[in-house]
Amino acid sequence: MSKIKVLPDSLANKIAAGEVVERPASVVKELLENALDAGARRINIAIETGGKKLIRIIDDGEGMTRDDAIIAFERHATSKLRTASDLEAITSLGFRGEALPSIAAVSRLILRTKTAPDAIGTEVEFNGGKLIAVRDIAWPGGSELEVKDLFLNMPARRKFLKGDATESYHIVNLVQHYALANPGVAFLLIKDGRESLRVAETDSSRDRAYQVLGSALLGKLIEVNHESAELKISGWISNPQEQRSSRDAQYLFVNRRFVRDQLVGRALSEAYRSMMPSGAYPAAVLFINLPPGEVDVNVHPAKTEVRFLREGAVMLAIRDVVAKALTSSRPVTRVPMLATTVIAESRDAVEVEISSASARDIDFELSPQPARAQQVKQSPLSLSFSDSEQEPERAESYRESHQSISAASTPLVEIESRDAEDTNSAGLCSEGAEPELIQSIFSAEIEANTPLPWPGHGIKPLGQIRDSYIVATDEEGLLLIDQHVAHERVLFEQFRDDKLSRPHAIQPLLIPETLDLSPAEAEAFEAVSDELERIGIEVMQLSGRTIAVKTAPAGLAPGDVVSIVRHTINVVEAERRSFSVDHLRDQLAASLACKAAIKVNMPLTMEKMQWLIDELMKTGNRMTCPHGRPIIMRMGLREIERGFKRPV
Repeated sequence: MSKIKVLPDSLANKIAAGEVVERPASVVKELLENALDAGARRINIAIETGGKKLIRIIDDGEGMTRDDAIIAFERHATSKLRTASDLEAITSLGFRGEALPSIAAVSRLILRTKTAPDAIGTEVEFNGGKLIAVRDIAWPGGSELEVKDLFLNMPARRKFLKGDATESYHIVNLVQHYALANPGVAFLLIKDGRESLRVAETDSSRDRAYQVLGSALLGKLIEVNHESAELKISGWISNPQEQRSSRDAQYLFVNRRFVRDQLVGRALSEAYRSMMPSGAYPAAVLFINLPPGEVDVNVHPAKTEVRFLREGAVMLAIRDVVAKALTSSRPVTRVPMLATTVIAESRDAVEVEISSASARDIDFELSPQPARAQQVKQSPLSLSFSDSEQEPERAESYRESHQSISAASTPLVEIESRDAEDTNSAGLCSEGAEPELIQSIFSAEIEANTPLPWPGHGIKPLGQIRDSYIVATDEEGLLLIDQHVAHERVLFEQFRDDKLSRPHAIQPLLIPETLDLSPAEAEAFEAVSDELERIGIEVMQLSGRTIAVKTAPAGLAPGDVVSIVRHTINVVEAERRSFSVDHLRDQLAASLACKAAIKVNMPLTMEKMQWLIDELMKTGNRMTCPHGRPIIMRMGLREIERGFKRPV
């Protein structure tokens, strides 16, 4: 008797549904994509208990005929593909024909729909994958899908769902993504009877970003715009001081499709390399558009990953466009006159209510706030994509009339543990601390950031504070400069610009320093030994997995050299799958600069301070050290005058 059996349809449908429907947000995603593909201009979403009890989506799209409404629940039934060649040039968000049958298999589902030419609508009802009824109904047009009791026949899957607040958060976050990608569509999200997000139809991506993100966040972002014959990159990115402990504030889209693609995320991180500490992430809203034939969207069941035909060219384009935007616009941290830190919620709280302007962006409130987003028009890039000439444009400030637009959502967030990558906080909380909502309330309005005058002429040192911080002045007020991180930035760019060629001064160690490596570390060492030798660190392999450091750049203590070697090996081991020689060289340059830079508690002459300031002004980024720490803090004249109660 054969051991291999064909599974019954009911079981096969449940298994297939497990790939498409992971959680309530997966249902919302599939139904939203269907509504958008149907040409909807208005979409209303209602959820209860995080989508477990109810998900209802109503749209004003083209609707379906009676026959289509029935056949739509057959697996792989779709109106969006006909041939294999269609798949290679897909422009719709959905295309597999798996969503409706998968959702119907694990819930109680009712579809109500009607096309404009039809006189009467259709209602189709399913219960756990079984067709219950097909009815004629009066319906105004468009479609409504009502999903109740998700995973009613899969108790094991239902048991692994998170709390209501967490599942609601994922849905709200998802709707925000689609709202950002579709400014011409009005969205309304009702959560447990309360309005959570409402955005009106608009023809401007900037207006939609304002509606979804609010002015507080949008005002801190730098606008990016690059267009060539085959590639367009637009959106907004944060300056390096606006650091997040996870990628949650990154809204990435490829051809209107919301993605969580590793290549796009890595390209974004590469642009911020040496500007942010490890474990910190920028905020970004990026729209990447290229011909459908250049993108394979049929990679993942959830369609949140894509594959690019020319991955290298796309990654370089994203990295360079973002990097140029950052280089062109760098505000300097300003010093608040008086500040009070308030803890918004206690550590015992399970759920906290926060507005969209500050939700998951709360650490931004402690950072400088430019008055408006700054637009950076990119010069053509030398990539495999052909570039077109562009006219330079100036950034336009928000009109006061925009203030009437409601900054939408108030998602309910449940504090939960994150992956190791996300818990490595680069914000104010120390490692292992529980998440807290922190808001800095200033007693006086702080003047908005302005870029430091380029190339920084007229900055004069006045002295030092505790032999660690240089006090200087220029035409706009006072500056405090961290002498260690300032020198670190200067040395870093010297090492990096020299491509880490072997320094002239190398010292042999009187007694070689030995290190015992694990098997994985020994493998990583093989990848970095040549680069270590380039900077003057000669390492000899003794026996097995033991190595000895023989030489070091002049001025570095043996312990510092061993630390650099160990750190470099660990970096390569941790990033083995995405190892980059350029990244390694930046890491080495940063490590060398940190060890060789002027230390704190070191008195400097006025000449030495002036030299350091002048050298810092020559660097490409005088805002942060290679590890992301701020270099300069400013107190403007207006802030000083306000402090002394002078009229301004």
